[in-house]
Amino acid sequence: MIYTYDFTGNVWETYHMDSRTAPTPRYGHSAVIFGDKIYIYGGVKTGGTVCNELWAFDVSAKSWENITVRAEPCNMTSLCGPLKSAGHTATLVPSKRSVERMVVIFGHSPTYGYLNTVQEYHFGTREWSIVKTRGFPVKAGYGHSSAWDPLTERIYVYGGYISETPATPLLSNRLYAYEPDTYTWSLLTAGPSARFLHTGTFLNGLMLVFGGNTHNDTSQSQGAKCYSSEVLAYDVICDSWHPVSVPSTLRADLPRFGHSAVTFSNSLYIYGGFDGQMLNDLLKYTAGICNASSQTKCLHDRPGMKCVWERKASKCVSILEVPVEIIRNPELDGDQDYYVKCPEGGRSSVTANIVACSQLSDCISCVHTSLGCGWCPQTNKCMHENVCKAQIPDTNAFTSVRAVTVAADCQVEEGSSCPTHHSCQTCTGHPDCHWTNLDHCTANTTLESPEVSVVPTCGPSCSELTSCLNCTQQECIWCHNEQRCVDKNAYTASFPYGQCREWSTQRQRCPLTPGESACQSHKWCNDCRDAPECGWCDDGTGTGKGICLPGGNQPNLEQCPSNLWHFTHCPSCQCNGHSTCANNSSVCIQPCANLTQGEHCDTCMPGYYGSPVNGGNCTPCECNNHGTQCQPDTGRCYCTTKGIVGEHCEKCDTANHYQGDPTNNGSCFYDLTIDYQFTFNLSKKDDRHYTQINFKNSPPKADIDADFSITCSVMAKMNITMKTVNQPEKQLFMNHNCSNFKTRFYKNDYNFGAVDNVTLTTFYVYVYDFQPPLWIQISFSQYPKLNLQQFFITFSSSVSPFILPLLTHCSLTIRLVCKLLDSKEVHVGVYFRYNLLYD
Repeated sequence: MIYTYDFTGNVWETYHMDSRTAPTPRYGHSAVIFGDKIYIYGGVKTGGTVCNELWAFDVSAKSWENITVRAEPCNMTSLCGPLKSAGHTATLVPSKRSVERMVVIFGHSPTYGYLNTVQEYHFGTREWSIVKTRGFPVKAGYGHSSAWDPLTERIYVYGGYISETPATPLLSNRLYAYEPDTYTWSLLTAGPSARFLHTGTFLNGLMLVFGGNTHNDTSQSQGAKCYSSEVLAYDVICDSWHPVSVPSTLRADLPRFGHSAVTFSNSLYIYGGFDGQMLNDLLKYTAGICNASSQTKCLHDRPGMKCVWERKASKCVSILEVPVEIIRNPELDGDQDYYVKCPEGGRSSVTANIVACSQLSDCISCVHTSLGCGWCPQTNKCMHENVCKAQIPDTNAFTSVRAVTVAADCQVEEGSSCPTHHSCQTCTGHPDCHWTNLDHCTANTTLESPEVSVVPTCGPSCSELTSCLNCTQQECIWCHNEQRCVDKNAYTASFPYGQCREWSTQRQRCPLTPGESACQSHKWCNDCRDAPECGWCDDGTGTGKGICLPGGNQPNLEQCPSNLWHFTHCPSCQCNGHSTCANNSSVCIQPCANLTQGEHCDTCMPGYYGSPVNGGNCTPCECNNHGTQCQPDTGRCYCTTKGIVGEHCEKCDTANHYQGDPTNNGSCFYDLTIDYQFTFNLSKKDDRHYTQINFKNSPPKADIDADFSITCSVMAKMNITMKTVNQPEKQLFMNHNCSNFKTRFYKNDYNFGAVDNVTLTTFYVYVYDFQPPLWIQISFSQYPKLNLQQFFITFSSSVSPFILPLLTHCSLTIRLVCKLLDSKEVHVGVYFRYNLLYD
């Protein structure tokens, strides 16, 4: 449908045409007028299909033409235009030296994702091409604005929803300038706020930005508005932003995004948009005049046009009165500076530029800005000044070196633009780039590390996946009501007006039958009611059990009787089929049946798992006698013995040195190394289910006693058993308090060591009946005994004669101690004990 507005008569007209020759309805397309024709390109058609069609509407003949373009030759390794795109912009570029052309900037493609491409269409030859740009490495974007400035002959691109990384899109406040004759990008001063789906239009030397969506919050709102009513003015000459005040007496509802804007006769016209509903109003903004009486006021007032101060006449005039040659080449103004175009800059703007320059990480980015940046090769840093400081070799002095300020002096590596491509399809569409297994686009000549490999072929893009199951198996989002699969970072670009009412990234939420309504995935009546296209069909038992079905205020009578249909509310009794409510109340009679519990009988009792919602079942936890509880949704057991792992507590944690066989009433043991003290710390959240831990040790030395020591930080019990070859396990200590326990196992009572690699004796220690958090220190040790008197005599025979009297005195002391001990030998155990901490 085409509507025309007569500016002179202030009336709307509707064109009625043969729909068979007209394009199908669409949004997110672009439109430019050239001659007597309106050219529209791309957009999203009915059903969510993004197209690359180019249509022309002849205003005089009132007829449509589907244009077949002459595209450049394509091969398997390059992007081929025209690209399927939505959310791009198209700008008419007049030219005195060549044919006029339409420049298409950025957009979002279902195959390539966010685009940072520039496409051109030449009206005279119908040639379409993707141009190779240079300059600042721009970020791909959707929903930005583009406006042609006839004074500077550049396209100014502002804002948009951009691809910052392969997984992170965000709103942008960046402003770029694009020179279509040289295909060069430059970075200008950023805007005061980020936005997309706004408009940017040049009027009298100012770019006026209106409206847009500035909302970039998640569930925690920071105050950003979905529908902006701001009017911002960008001063091209001064590279500065300023707010434009709106009269407080204006009664129109200004906040909106997704509108259109055109200029006519010194006025800006805004049509339509979206503020939660589609709008059809028309707003008009009329610029003022430059009549300020002082230079300061003239340069600061922006009455919808750019004003400058003419010194010779001492008056404020419009920028349109300044010769174009002087605007494009300020040097022609001479030393007299007849026109004062900008107020003096403050410190805040200089500080902002210093910060902005320091954030640029390569030479090409650094030299293609309006911020006064320069690249210092000595430090590989971007500085705000044009002079770099370089240290003089072998001294602490520094010298000044001129910074690089032009691209010709930058050292550019092949494939340096590859990191700006954030999808496999876009990356491999450039011959000098390849996509890696780390989801990064890099130059063909470089690989980051041996762990990085090249992905030989790209998998299917999300838009190619046609079912909920194969969509959710990838990094994609499935929209149930639209029956479309989109990339996770493209939700906003795919559904800018909230078309997707319900989406999923989990396959368990997919309908059992492909193409079936997603309503049946809702097992709760409340969830079903909140889905706009669904309603709840109660089963009539009064227990809350039912089924979620597609429908409206009235049900499909073939699926549900009208007396059991609930569309805007739920039955008062919600017991999930496991109980009823007394006296028509909403309180479920307790206890719930079928091994369930809870206010609405919606969870399983301890020791059972499953989803009892809407008549679901609870299943006993199967933990191999090593646990009684499990995760309520998956049934994975909470094993009560440290070192036993597995879905059903069926194996030992061998990776952490636990050995044994927990099946058939067996268990797992930590093998304690002799002569080491171990500390086991059971204080983590995952340790809360443990009530037991087991240890074992086989003393390796046949002729030395074995000492055992254990300390428990909380009350716990302990059993110690012993097992020899071909003999059953023998109890030694039972139900013993392990707070602080020591004992010795004598070599004369046990057979220590091993014969033919077969251990003769193994001790088993069972610590149980504890409640974490706690720590346990435990050790088995065997150390040789040394006669202290013999040690002393041997030592003293090799010492200096100067300290011999002292040793003689010590010898007498030791003899006295031995006498007091009934001449018994005193043994000192000498060994190194290492403390090991185990969590």
